[in-house]
Amino acid sequence: MTLMIFGCLVEIGGYAGRLVLYNNPFSFGGFMDQIVLITTAPVFFTAGIYITLSKTINFLAPEVSRIKPELFYWIFIPLDIVCLILQAAGGAISVVSSGGSQTGVDIAMTGLGLQVGGLFFFSALFIDYVTRYVRKKPSSPLGTRIRVFLGFLGAAILLIFTRCVYRCYELSKGYVHSNLITDQGLFIGLEGVLVVIASFCLCVGHPGLIFGRDEPKAMSLHTFDESTNTESKA
Repeated sequence: MTLMIFGCLVEIGGYAGRLVLYNNPFSFGGFMDQIVLITTAPVFFTAGIYITLSKTINFLAPEVSRIKPELFYWIFIPLDIVCLILQAAGGAISVVSSGGSQTGVDIAMTGLGLQVGGLFFFSALFIDYVTRYVRKKPSSPLGTRIRVFLGFLGAAILLIFTRCVYRCYELSKGYVHSNLITDQGLFIGLEGVLVVIASFCLCVGHPGLIFGRDEPKAMSLHTFDESTNTESKA
């Protein structure tokens, strides 16, 4: 939740910079805010998603996962930090050069590319875990709460992934003489709207739907294994 709040605050700061640019297109501070903050804000959302899935796997059935749940911290969080640094550094260089530095664009593109690659790999592990878990269920499917939680979590991942792909495409032509960087409709639709919907999905798919409740884990695989062993002995 802390990462979600911080990510939203960073987004608000970025759009505050765009409001400043609306009144003064030559504002250096507004230009710097909107490039650095809007570009880096979703990194905090993805970090929260990584932590949430790790805890979910530990809660449901860690033995089903192909990798240890703790590795989600050690693989994807450091990757997020690297992406954050590269995107912020690239944005800062672009700001200082007023968008004329190709180096700044390349650095920011590297950060966004790593974020896209990390999200793709994470999505594959996410889908793989849910598939393996459902296949190993004895008879009942996942409970309604867990299905809602995983569904909205998956939707948020897809939306943020789409947004990152768009930002890579947008930056592919740089900041100067690019029709993409000035297309406000495209920016609002594939940046602002997608991030807002992703935030909504993460609020609806809150971890409180499954964590901290008295109800047992959804047909724990440990219980299934024990019952299977009992029947075979009988």
